Amino acid sequence: LTKQYHYIMLRTAKIVKSFSRVFGASRKETLKHFNSIKPVHSAFLTQNKFKFCTSQNAQNESVEPKVETPIEKFDSESLEFKAETKKLLHIVAKSLYTDKDVFLRELLSNCSDALEKQRYLVLTGSDPNADELRISLITDEAKRQIIIQDTGVGMTREELIQNLGTIAHSGSKSWVEKLSKVEGGSTDSIIGQFGVGFYSSFIVGDTVEVISKSAATQEAYLWVSDGTGKFEISRVSDPGFARGTKIIIHLRPDCAQFAKRSDVQKIIQRYSNFINFPILLNGERVNMISAIWARSKADLTEDDYTKFWEYISNTKVPYKYKLHYSTDVPLQIQSLIYIPSSHMEKFGVGMEETGVSLYSRKVLIKQNCRELFPNWLRFIKGVIDCEDIPLNISREHYQDSALMARLRNILTKRVIKLLEEESRKNPEQFLIWFNDFQQFLKEGLAMDTENQEALLGLQRYSSNFTDELITIDDYIKKLQPGQDKIYYLLATTKEQAELSPYMEPFRGTQIPILYINIHIDEMIFRSMNKYKDLSFVNIETNYDEIAKDIKAQEHDVEHGVPQDDITPLCLWIKNELQPVVAKVSVSKRLKDSPAIVVSQMSTGMRQVMQMVEKNQQMDQAKNLTFEINPNHELIVKLNSVRKQNQKLASTIARQLLDNTLVTTGLLFLSLIHISEPTRLLSISYAVFCLKKKNTYEIIQYLIIQRIILQETI
Repeated sequence: LTKQYHYIMLRTAKIVKSFSRVFGASRKETLKHFNSIKPVHSAFLTQNKFKFCTSQNAQNESVEPKVETPIEKFDSESLEFKAETKKLLHIVAKSLYTDKDVFLRELLSNCSDALEKQRYLVLTGSDPNADELRISLITDEAKRQIIIQDTGVGMTREELIQNLGTIAHSGSKSWVEKLSKVEGGSTDSIIGQFGVGFYSSFIVGDTVEVISKSAATQEAYLWVSDGTGKFEISRVSDPGFARGTKIIIHLRPDCAQFAKRSDVQKIIQRYSNFINFPILLNGERVNMISAIWARSKADLTEDDYTKFWEYISNTKVPYKYKLHYSTDVPLQIQSLIYIPSSHMEKFGVGMEETGVSLYSRKVLIKQNCRELFPNWLRFIKGVIDCEDIPLNISREHYQDSALMARLRNILTKRVIKLLEEESRKNPEQFLIWFNDFQQFLKEGLAMDTENQEALLGLQRYSSNFTDELITIDDYIKKLQPGQDKIYYLLATTKEQAELSPYMEPFRGTQIPILYINIHIDEMIFRSMNKYKDLSFVNIETNYDEIAKDIKAQEHDVEHGVPQDDITPLCLWIKNELQPVVAKVSVSKRLKDSPAIVVSQMSTGMRQVMQMVEKNQQMDQAKNLTFEINPNHELIVKLNSVRKQNQKLASTIARQLLDNTLVTTGLLFLSLIHISEPTRLLSISYAVFCLKKKNTYEIIQYLIIQRIILQETI
C-alpha cells in the first residue's frame, strides 16, 4: 500500500503541474485543491473507475473480480508490416557487422556459392561449359577500388532484381531448397543462408557496381547502387567475360586500405583461405592451403598433416598426436585437432592461448574459439567445422549456447579418448609427453568434474612396489584381499617417501602405496573422495584410518619406557611443547622412528594453506598430535633425563619436535624452535658438565639427525 501511495502522490504532482499549465491556475491554488483530499493509501480499479480508499476504510474494502467480456470485432482487415527501405538497407549494411573486414568474407562466400552451383550444373550435364572455376580479385589504390569476380553461374536480369534488389532474399537458400528435392543433390558446400551478405559491401563502399552474365542468356546486365535505397539496372553489350559476376566497389576515403594488396591478402587468409576454389589476387593465387579436415584420411599423407600443422601453429616444432575426426551424429562435425609436443607455459612466459578456430562450411566464424574446449585443454591447436551451429545473421557469432556446450562435451571426450589410446599404444612416448603436460591434466582433474575419472586414468604416479610410474588402475590390481582404500603419501621424491616415518607400518607388507609429489594431487583426491568405490586415504592421517590393514606395534615393557612412566611422560611432553602440541599419544605404527606429528590437516594441505595465507602460519603450528614411540631408545633415555634434569630434557624434547617437523615436511613450522641457533652447543655443554654417557648418546643422535636434515634441505 505504501508503494502505491507514493506512486499516486507522484502522479498527483504531475497532474498538478499539468492543470497549472493547461487551465492557467497557479500552482499554489491547484495544490490547495488537491491537499483537501484525504491521505490515500491505495487505489482499486472497480468497474473501470478508480475508487480512492482512506486509511480508515482501506481494510474493509474488497475488490470485485473483473469479468472479462469477449471483444466483438467488425470489418477486420489484414495488412503487411511496412519498412522504410532506405533505413532497412542502412541497418543491414552499416549496423549488422562489427568488423569491416567481414565484407570480403561475405562476398567471397557468395562467389563460392555461385561456383558450386556452376559445378553442379556441369556435373549433371545441365551446362556443358566446363571453364575453369575460380575467384579473381584486383586492387587499385589509385582509383580506390577493389574488384571481385567469379566464373560461377551468373545472374539474369530477373535474378539480379530478386537477389540484389530484395533484402534478406537468399538465392543460395532457394537453390538449396530446390536441390534438396532432387535425389542425390548435395548442398554441403553452399554457404549462404540469410541473403544479407552482399549488402556488407556498403560498409566500405560509396557505390557498388555488379556486372553479371548467366550462361542461360546472351545478355549481360549492370546493377548499380549507392546504398541509399535505390538501384539502377541496365543491359550492357560486352561485359568482358562469358559467364559469371563481377563486383566493383568504389571505396570510401576512410576505407582506402582495402585497395591495398597486403591488407586484402591478410583478410582472405584469415576468413576464406579454405574455400574450395582458387582465389587469385592481382593474378597470384593466395589460398594454397586446402581444408584437409574435410577430406578423407585415405587421401592424405603425413606430409599433408605436417604442412597444415605448421600453417596453423606457426612453428616447425613437430606435433605429438593428431585427431582427424568426423561424425554426423549427434552433430555434423569435421575436425582436425593437434596435440603439441611442447608448450610455453613451462618457461613462465604466460598462459597458452586457445588455438582452435570454429568454421562453418570452411568459412571462419570465430578464431581461437574458447568455447570449444575447457580451459585446461588450451594447449591444443586445430580446426572445428560444424554445419549444425545456428549462426546469427552476421555469421560472426553462434546463437545456441546449449548446442555449443554439447559440441564442447563431444570434442573434450574425444580428445581424452585419443590420449587414452596413445597411452596404451606407446606408453613410453606418452610418459614423455605426460611429464611435460601433466599440469594441464591435473588442472582438468580439479576443474572438470564431468571427465574427472577419465582424466584420473591418464595420471602417472610413483609407488612402493615398482620403480616405474603406474596408473591408478595399476594400483588397484595390487590391492590386498579386503583392502577398500587407496593409500597415498605426499613427498617431494620417491626416495624421501621411502624414508618417511609414516611408511614404517607398511614396510614388510604387500599393501600398495601411491607416492604423489604435487599438492594439487592431494586436493584432487580429497575432492573426489572415492574412485571405483575405493576411498582415498593419506597415510599421515590418524591411526584409525589405516588400522584395518596394518598390524599395531606392541609396547615393549621390558626394553621400552616403563608402563607407569607412559602417562607422566606424555603429560610432561605436552606441557613442554605447548602450544604447538595439543596432544601426546603412544604410537601404534612406529618401528624405527622416535616420534611423528599427526593432525586433521595433512602436511601437504598445511603447505598449501601456508602459501595461500601466510598470516595463518602461526595458527597451523598449533594443536598438533605428537605420537611417540615408547620402544625407541631416544624416548627411553629422554624419559630418564626428564627425571634428572628437566631443563635439559625440555631442550632435547624441543629439538626432537624440530627434527620430527622437518622429517615430515613441516620445515616452516620448525622455525619456531630453531630460532635458538646455539641450542645444540648448549646441549653439548650440558652433557659435558653432567658427564652422562646415556645423555651424550641422545645428543649425538640429535646432532647427527640435524646435520643430515640440513644437508638434505
